[in-house]
Amino acid sequence: MKPDARLEKFLLALPKVENHLHLDGALSPQTVQRLAQYVPDSPLKTLSLDEIRRKVVVEKPREALGEVLAAFDAFYPLLKSAAAVEIAAYEAGREAARQNVLYHELRFAPVLQETKEFTPRQALEAALRGADRGRRDFGVGFGVIICLLRPFSVVSREKNEEMAALAVDFAGKGVVGLDVADAGAGNEALSNYTRWLGAGRAAGLGLTAHAGEAPRGRELEDALELGVNRIGHGVQLRARPDLVKAIRAAGIVIEANLTSNVRTGAVSSYKTHPVRDWFDGDVKVSLSTDDPGVFGVDLIHEYRALAQEHGFAPRELAQVARAGLESLFMKEDAKAALRKEFDRRAAAALRDYSA
Repeated sequence: MKPDARLEKFLLALPKVENHLHLDGALSPQTVQRLAQYVPDSPLKTLSLDEIRRKVVVEKPREALGEVLAAFDAFYPLLKSAAAVEIAAYEAGREAARQNVLYHELRFAPVLQETKEFTPRQALEAALRGADRGRRDFGVGFGVIICLLRPFSVVSREKNEEMAALAVDFAGKGVVGLDVADAGAGNEALSNYTRWLGAGRAAGLGLTAHAGEAPRGRELEDALELGVNRIGHGVQLRARPDLVKAIRAAGIVIEANLTSNVRTGAVSSYKTHPVRDWFDGDVKVSLSTDDPGVFGVDLIHEYRALAQEHGFAPRELAQVARAGLESLFMKEDAKAALRKEFDRRAAAALRDYSA
């Protein structure tokens, strides 16, 4: 995608939010290099930045999601301490500020950081500390979404139970939602997570689920039946106009992640992504990066893709950004204040673009 100076100025000035951002997948090669210095036996410790980038950044499309998730294996051993998790969350705030992101929701599964000395609770507390430092230093608001994981053969029922309880315990204290994400090793019916999501809803948490990223069973139907507020990816809706109609009627927001879907092979190209059809069909769509560190992109890149690959005009880009804000899992009074700031900045960006 070739840059256009006028568009680039607008994309930076446009205020943005991000609601589908994996904390672990947000690690830049620079942050990976920094974290490696704290792990004496890390094989990444002696590598150059370019060598690290070749290991952790997926720059070309892969055959399937599992091949992309393999990139996480290179840096995941670095995220096994409170200091590392706190740094990751803090750096996410720094990067968000660079892109004029007003608020982001960071999601992760604390059980994946667990060691004998480091508990999921401690991992969550570290992420909250780092995100809060980022809020203070960079002015980026945040909420944390806890990811339950499937299948149970990778993350047991007991560990998912522990994470769901942790989310409920921290509801209103930085945790804003529950997600069901895919650990990349098979399938597990979303309906098996009903009780935990119900407990999250009762505690005031927003609900989202990865569904329709790949063609697997009834997961889109299950997501609807679970009453989620948002669906992550959802590209398989292309073949299900009946479900698109149901999602529109329910007011469910689709968390679109264009580059992620291209790189994992969920769609064949940016142009074949269904985001334009959703938008034109009055389906609520937000835009995120999913794993910006792993894919080597940022949120500005994704908005550029909407403009250049799908013909979104600046006013339409602002509408997508506004839809993302409205979909955030936050209290209405806080959202009202954020909405006011967003509208002021978006109007100024649109005026400058049209001048």
